[in-house]
Amino acid sequence: MITLPAPALYWTLAVIFASLAIGSAVRFIALRHAEETLRRKRLASLRTWWMLTIAMSAGLLAGRPGICLLLTAASCIAWFEITRMFDPRAGDKLAIRAGYGLIVINYLLIMFGAFSTFVVFLPLSSLFILAVTLLIKGEPKGYIRSAGGLLWGVMFLGYGVSHAAALLILPGAAYGPLGPVGWFLFLVILTEADDIFQALIGRLFGSHKRHRITAVISPNKTWEGFFGGMLIIVILAPLIAPWLTNLDQQAGPFAVSEPLQPLQSWIAPILAAMLISIAGFFGDINMSAIKRDAGVKDSSNLLPGIGGVIDRVDSLSMTGPVFVYFLIWWTG
Repeated sequence: MITLPAPALYWTLAVIFASLAIGSAVRFIALRHAEETLRRKRLASLRTWWMLTIAMSAGLLAGRPGICLLLTAASCIAWFEITRMFDPRAGDKLAIRAGYGLIVINYLLIMFGAFSTFVVFLPLSSLFILAVTLLIKGEPKGYIRSAGGLLWGVMFLGYGVSHAAALLILPGAAYGPLGPVGWFLFLVILTEADDIFQALIGRLFGSHKRHRITAVISPNKTWEGFFGGMLIIVILAPLIAPWLTNLDQQAGPFAVSEPLQPLQSWIAPILAAMLISIAGFFGDINMSAIKRDAGVKDSSNLLPGIGGVIDRVDSLSMTGPVFVYFLIWWTG
């Protein structure tokens, strides 16, 4: 199960670190004359990105065990954060502990290649186990809030995020220059790039905030940022797909005529990028709505300049499942 990384992975990681170094230099230059509070926050965010990139790289080099361990930790920390946000009852402790166990088992199924069991395990087991562990306490007051909050959290932060790791055992993602790891990287790079450029473009062109998408849930989300982020990853996806996956070689369900065949390799990456952008947006505002309801700005202070783990995996909680089932459909 533990194999040596493909040589191309080292080059890919070198490109990622080089890009991060260039971005860091640009940020240092841009912040030279910034207000001190803003400068400290942006630099803290930059340090956190370096830490996350190093952790992700270590996971990638370790292959399936490393990625599963990394995402298990992320899902468990996110579960800790969300169960603190909605002010759980004293009687919810057993259900919360059970949630950790369910998340770990969910990733073990991926670790050992049991994709068909993985697909059904967490949705079915969480319905039963969370209900039982809540009901045996015999406290009806606040039951629906606890049951709904816990199920919502385990499904998005456990089941949704774990779909990114499930790419490592998905038959349709078995091939490509980097093997299954390349597909995981493809998803993560597009998800994070969309997040970053939605924020940057929204800040640059939507500062007037006249074109807000969700004025109450997430006031900084603008149509300029949404379509700008989508455009960036729609351009990026066909460029990186041949280096990370063989998605550009998958004809899928759409056959094109001879004159358009040179464009065939672009269709799947562009469709995937569009779906990832849309799913990422809803993943983001889904968690924003939870935080608004809980009355908090960030899920925690674990990641300086960024917030908590939920603030980093919110988009992935929806882009993961959408990309996995897109591949299942596309590859037949």
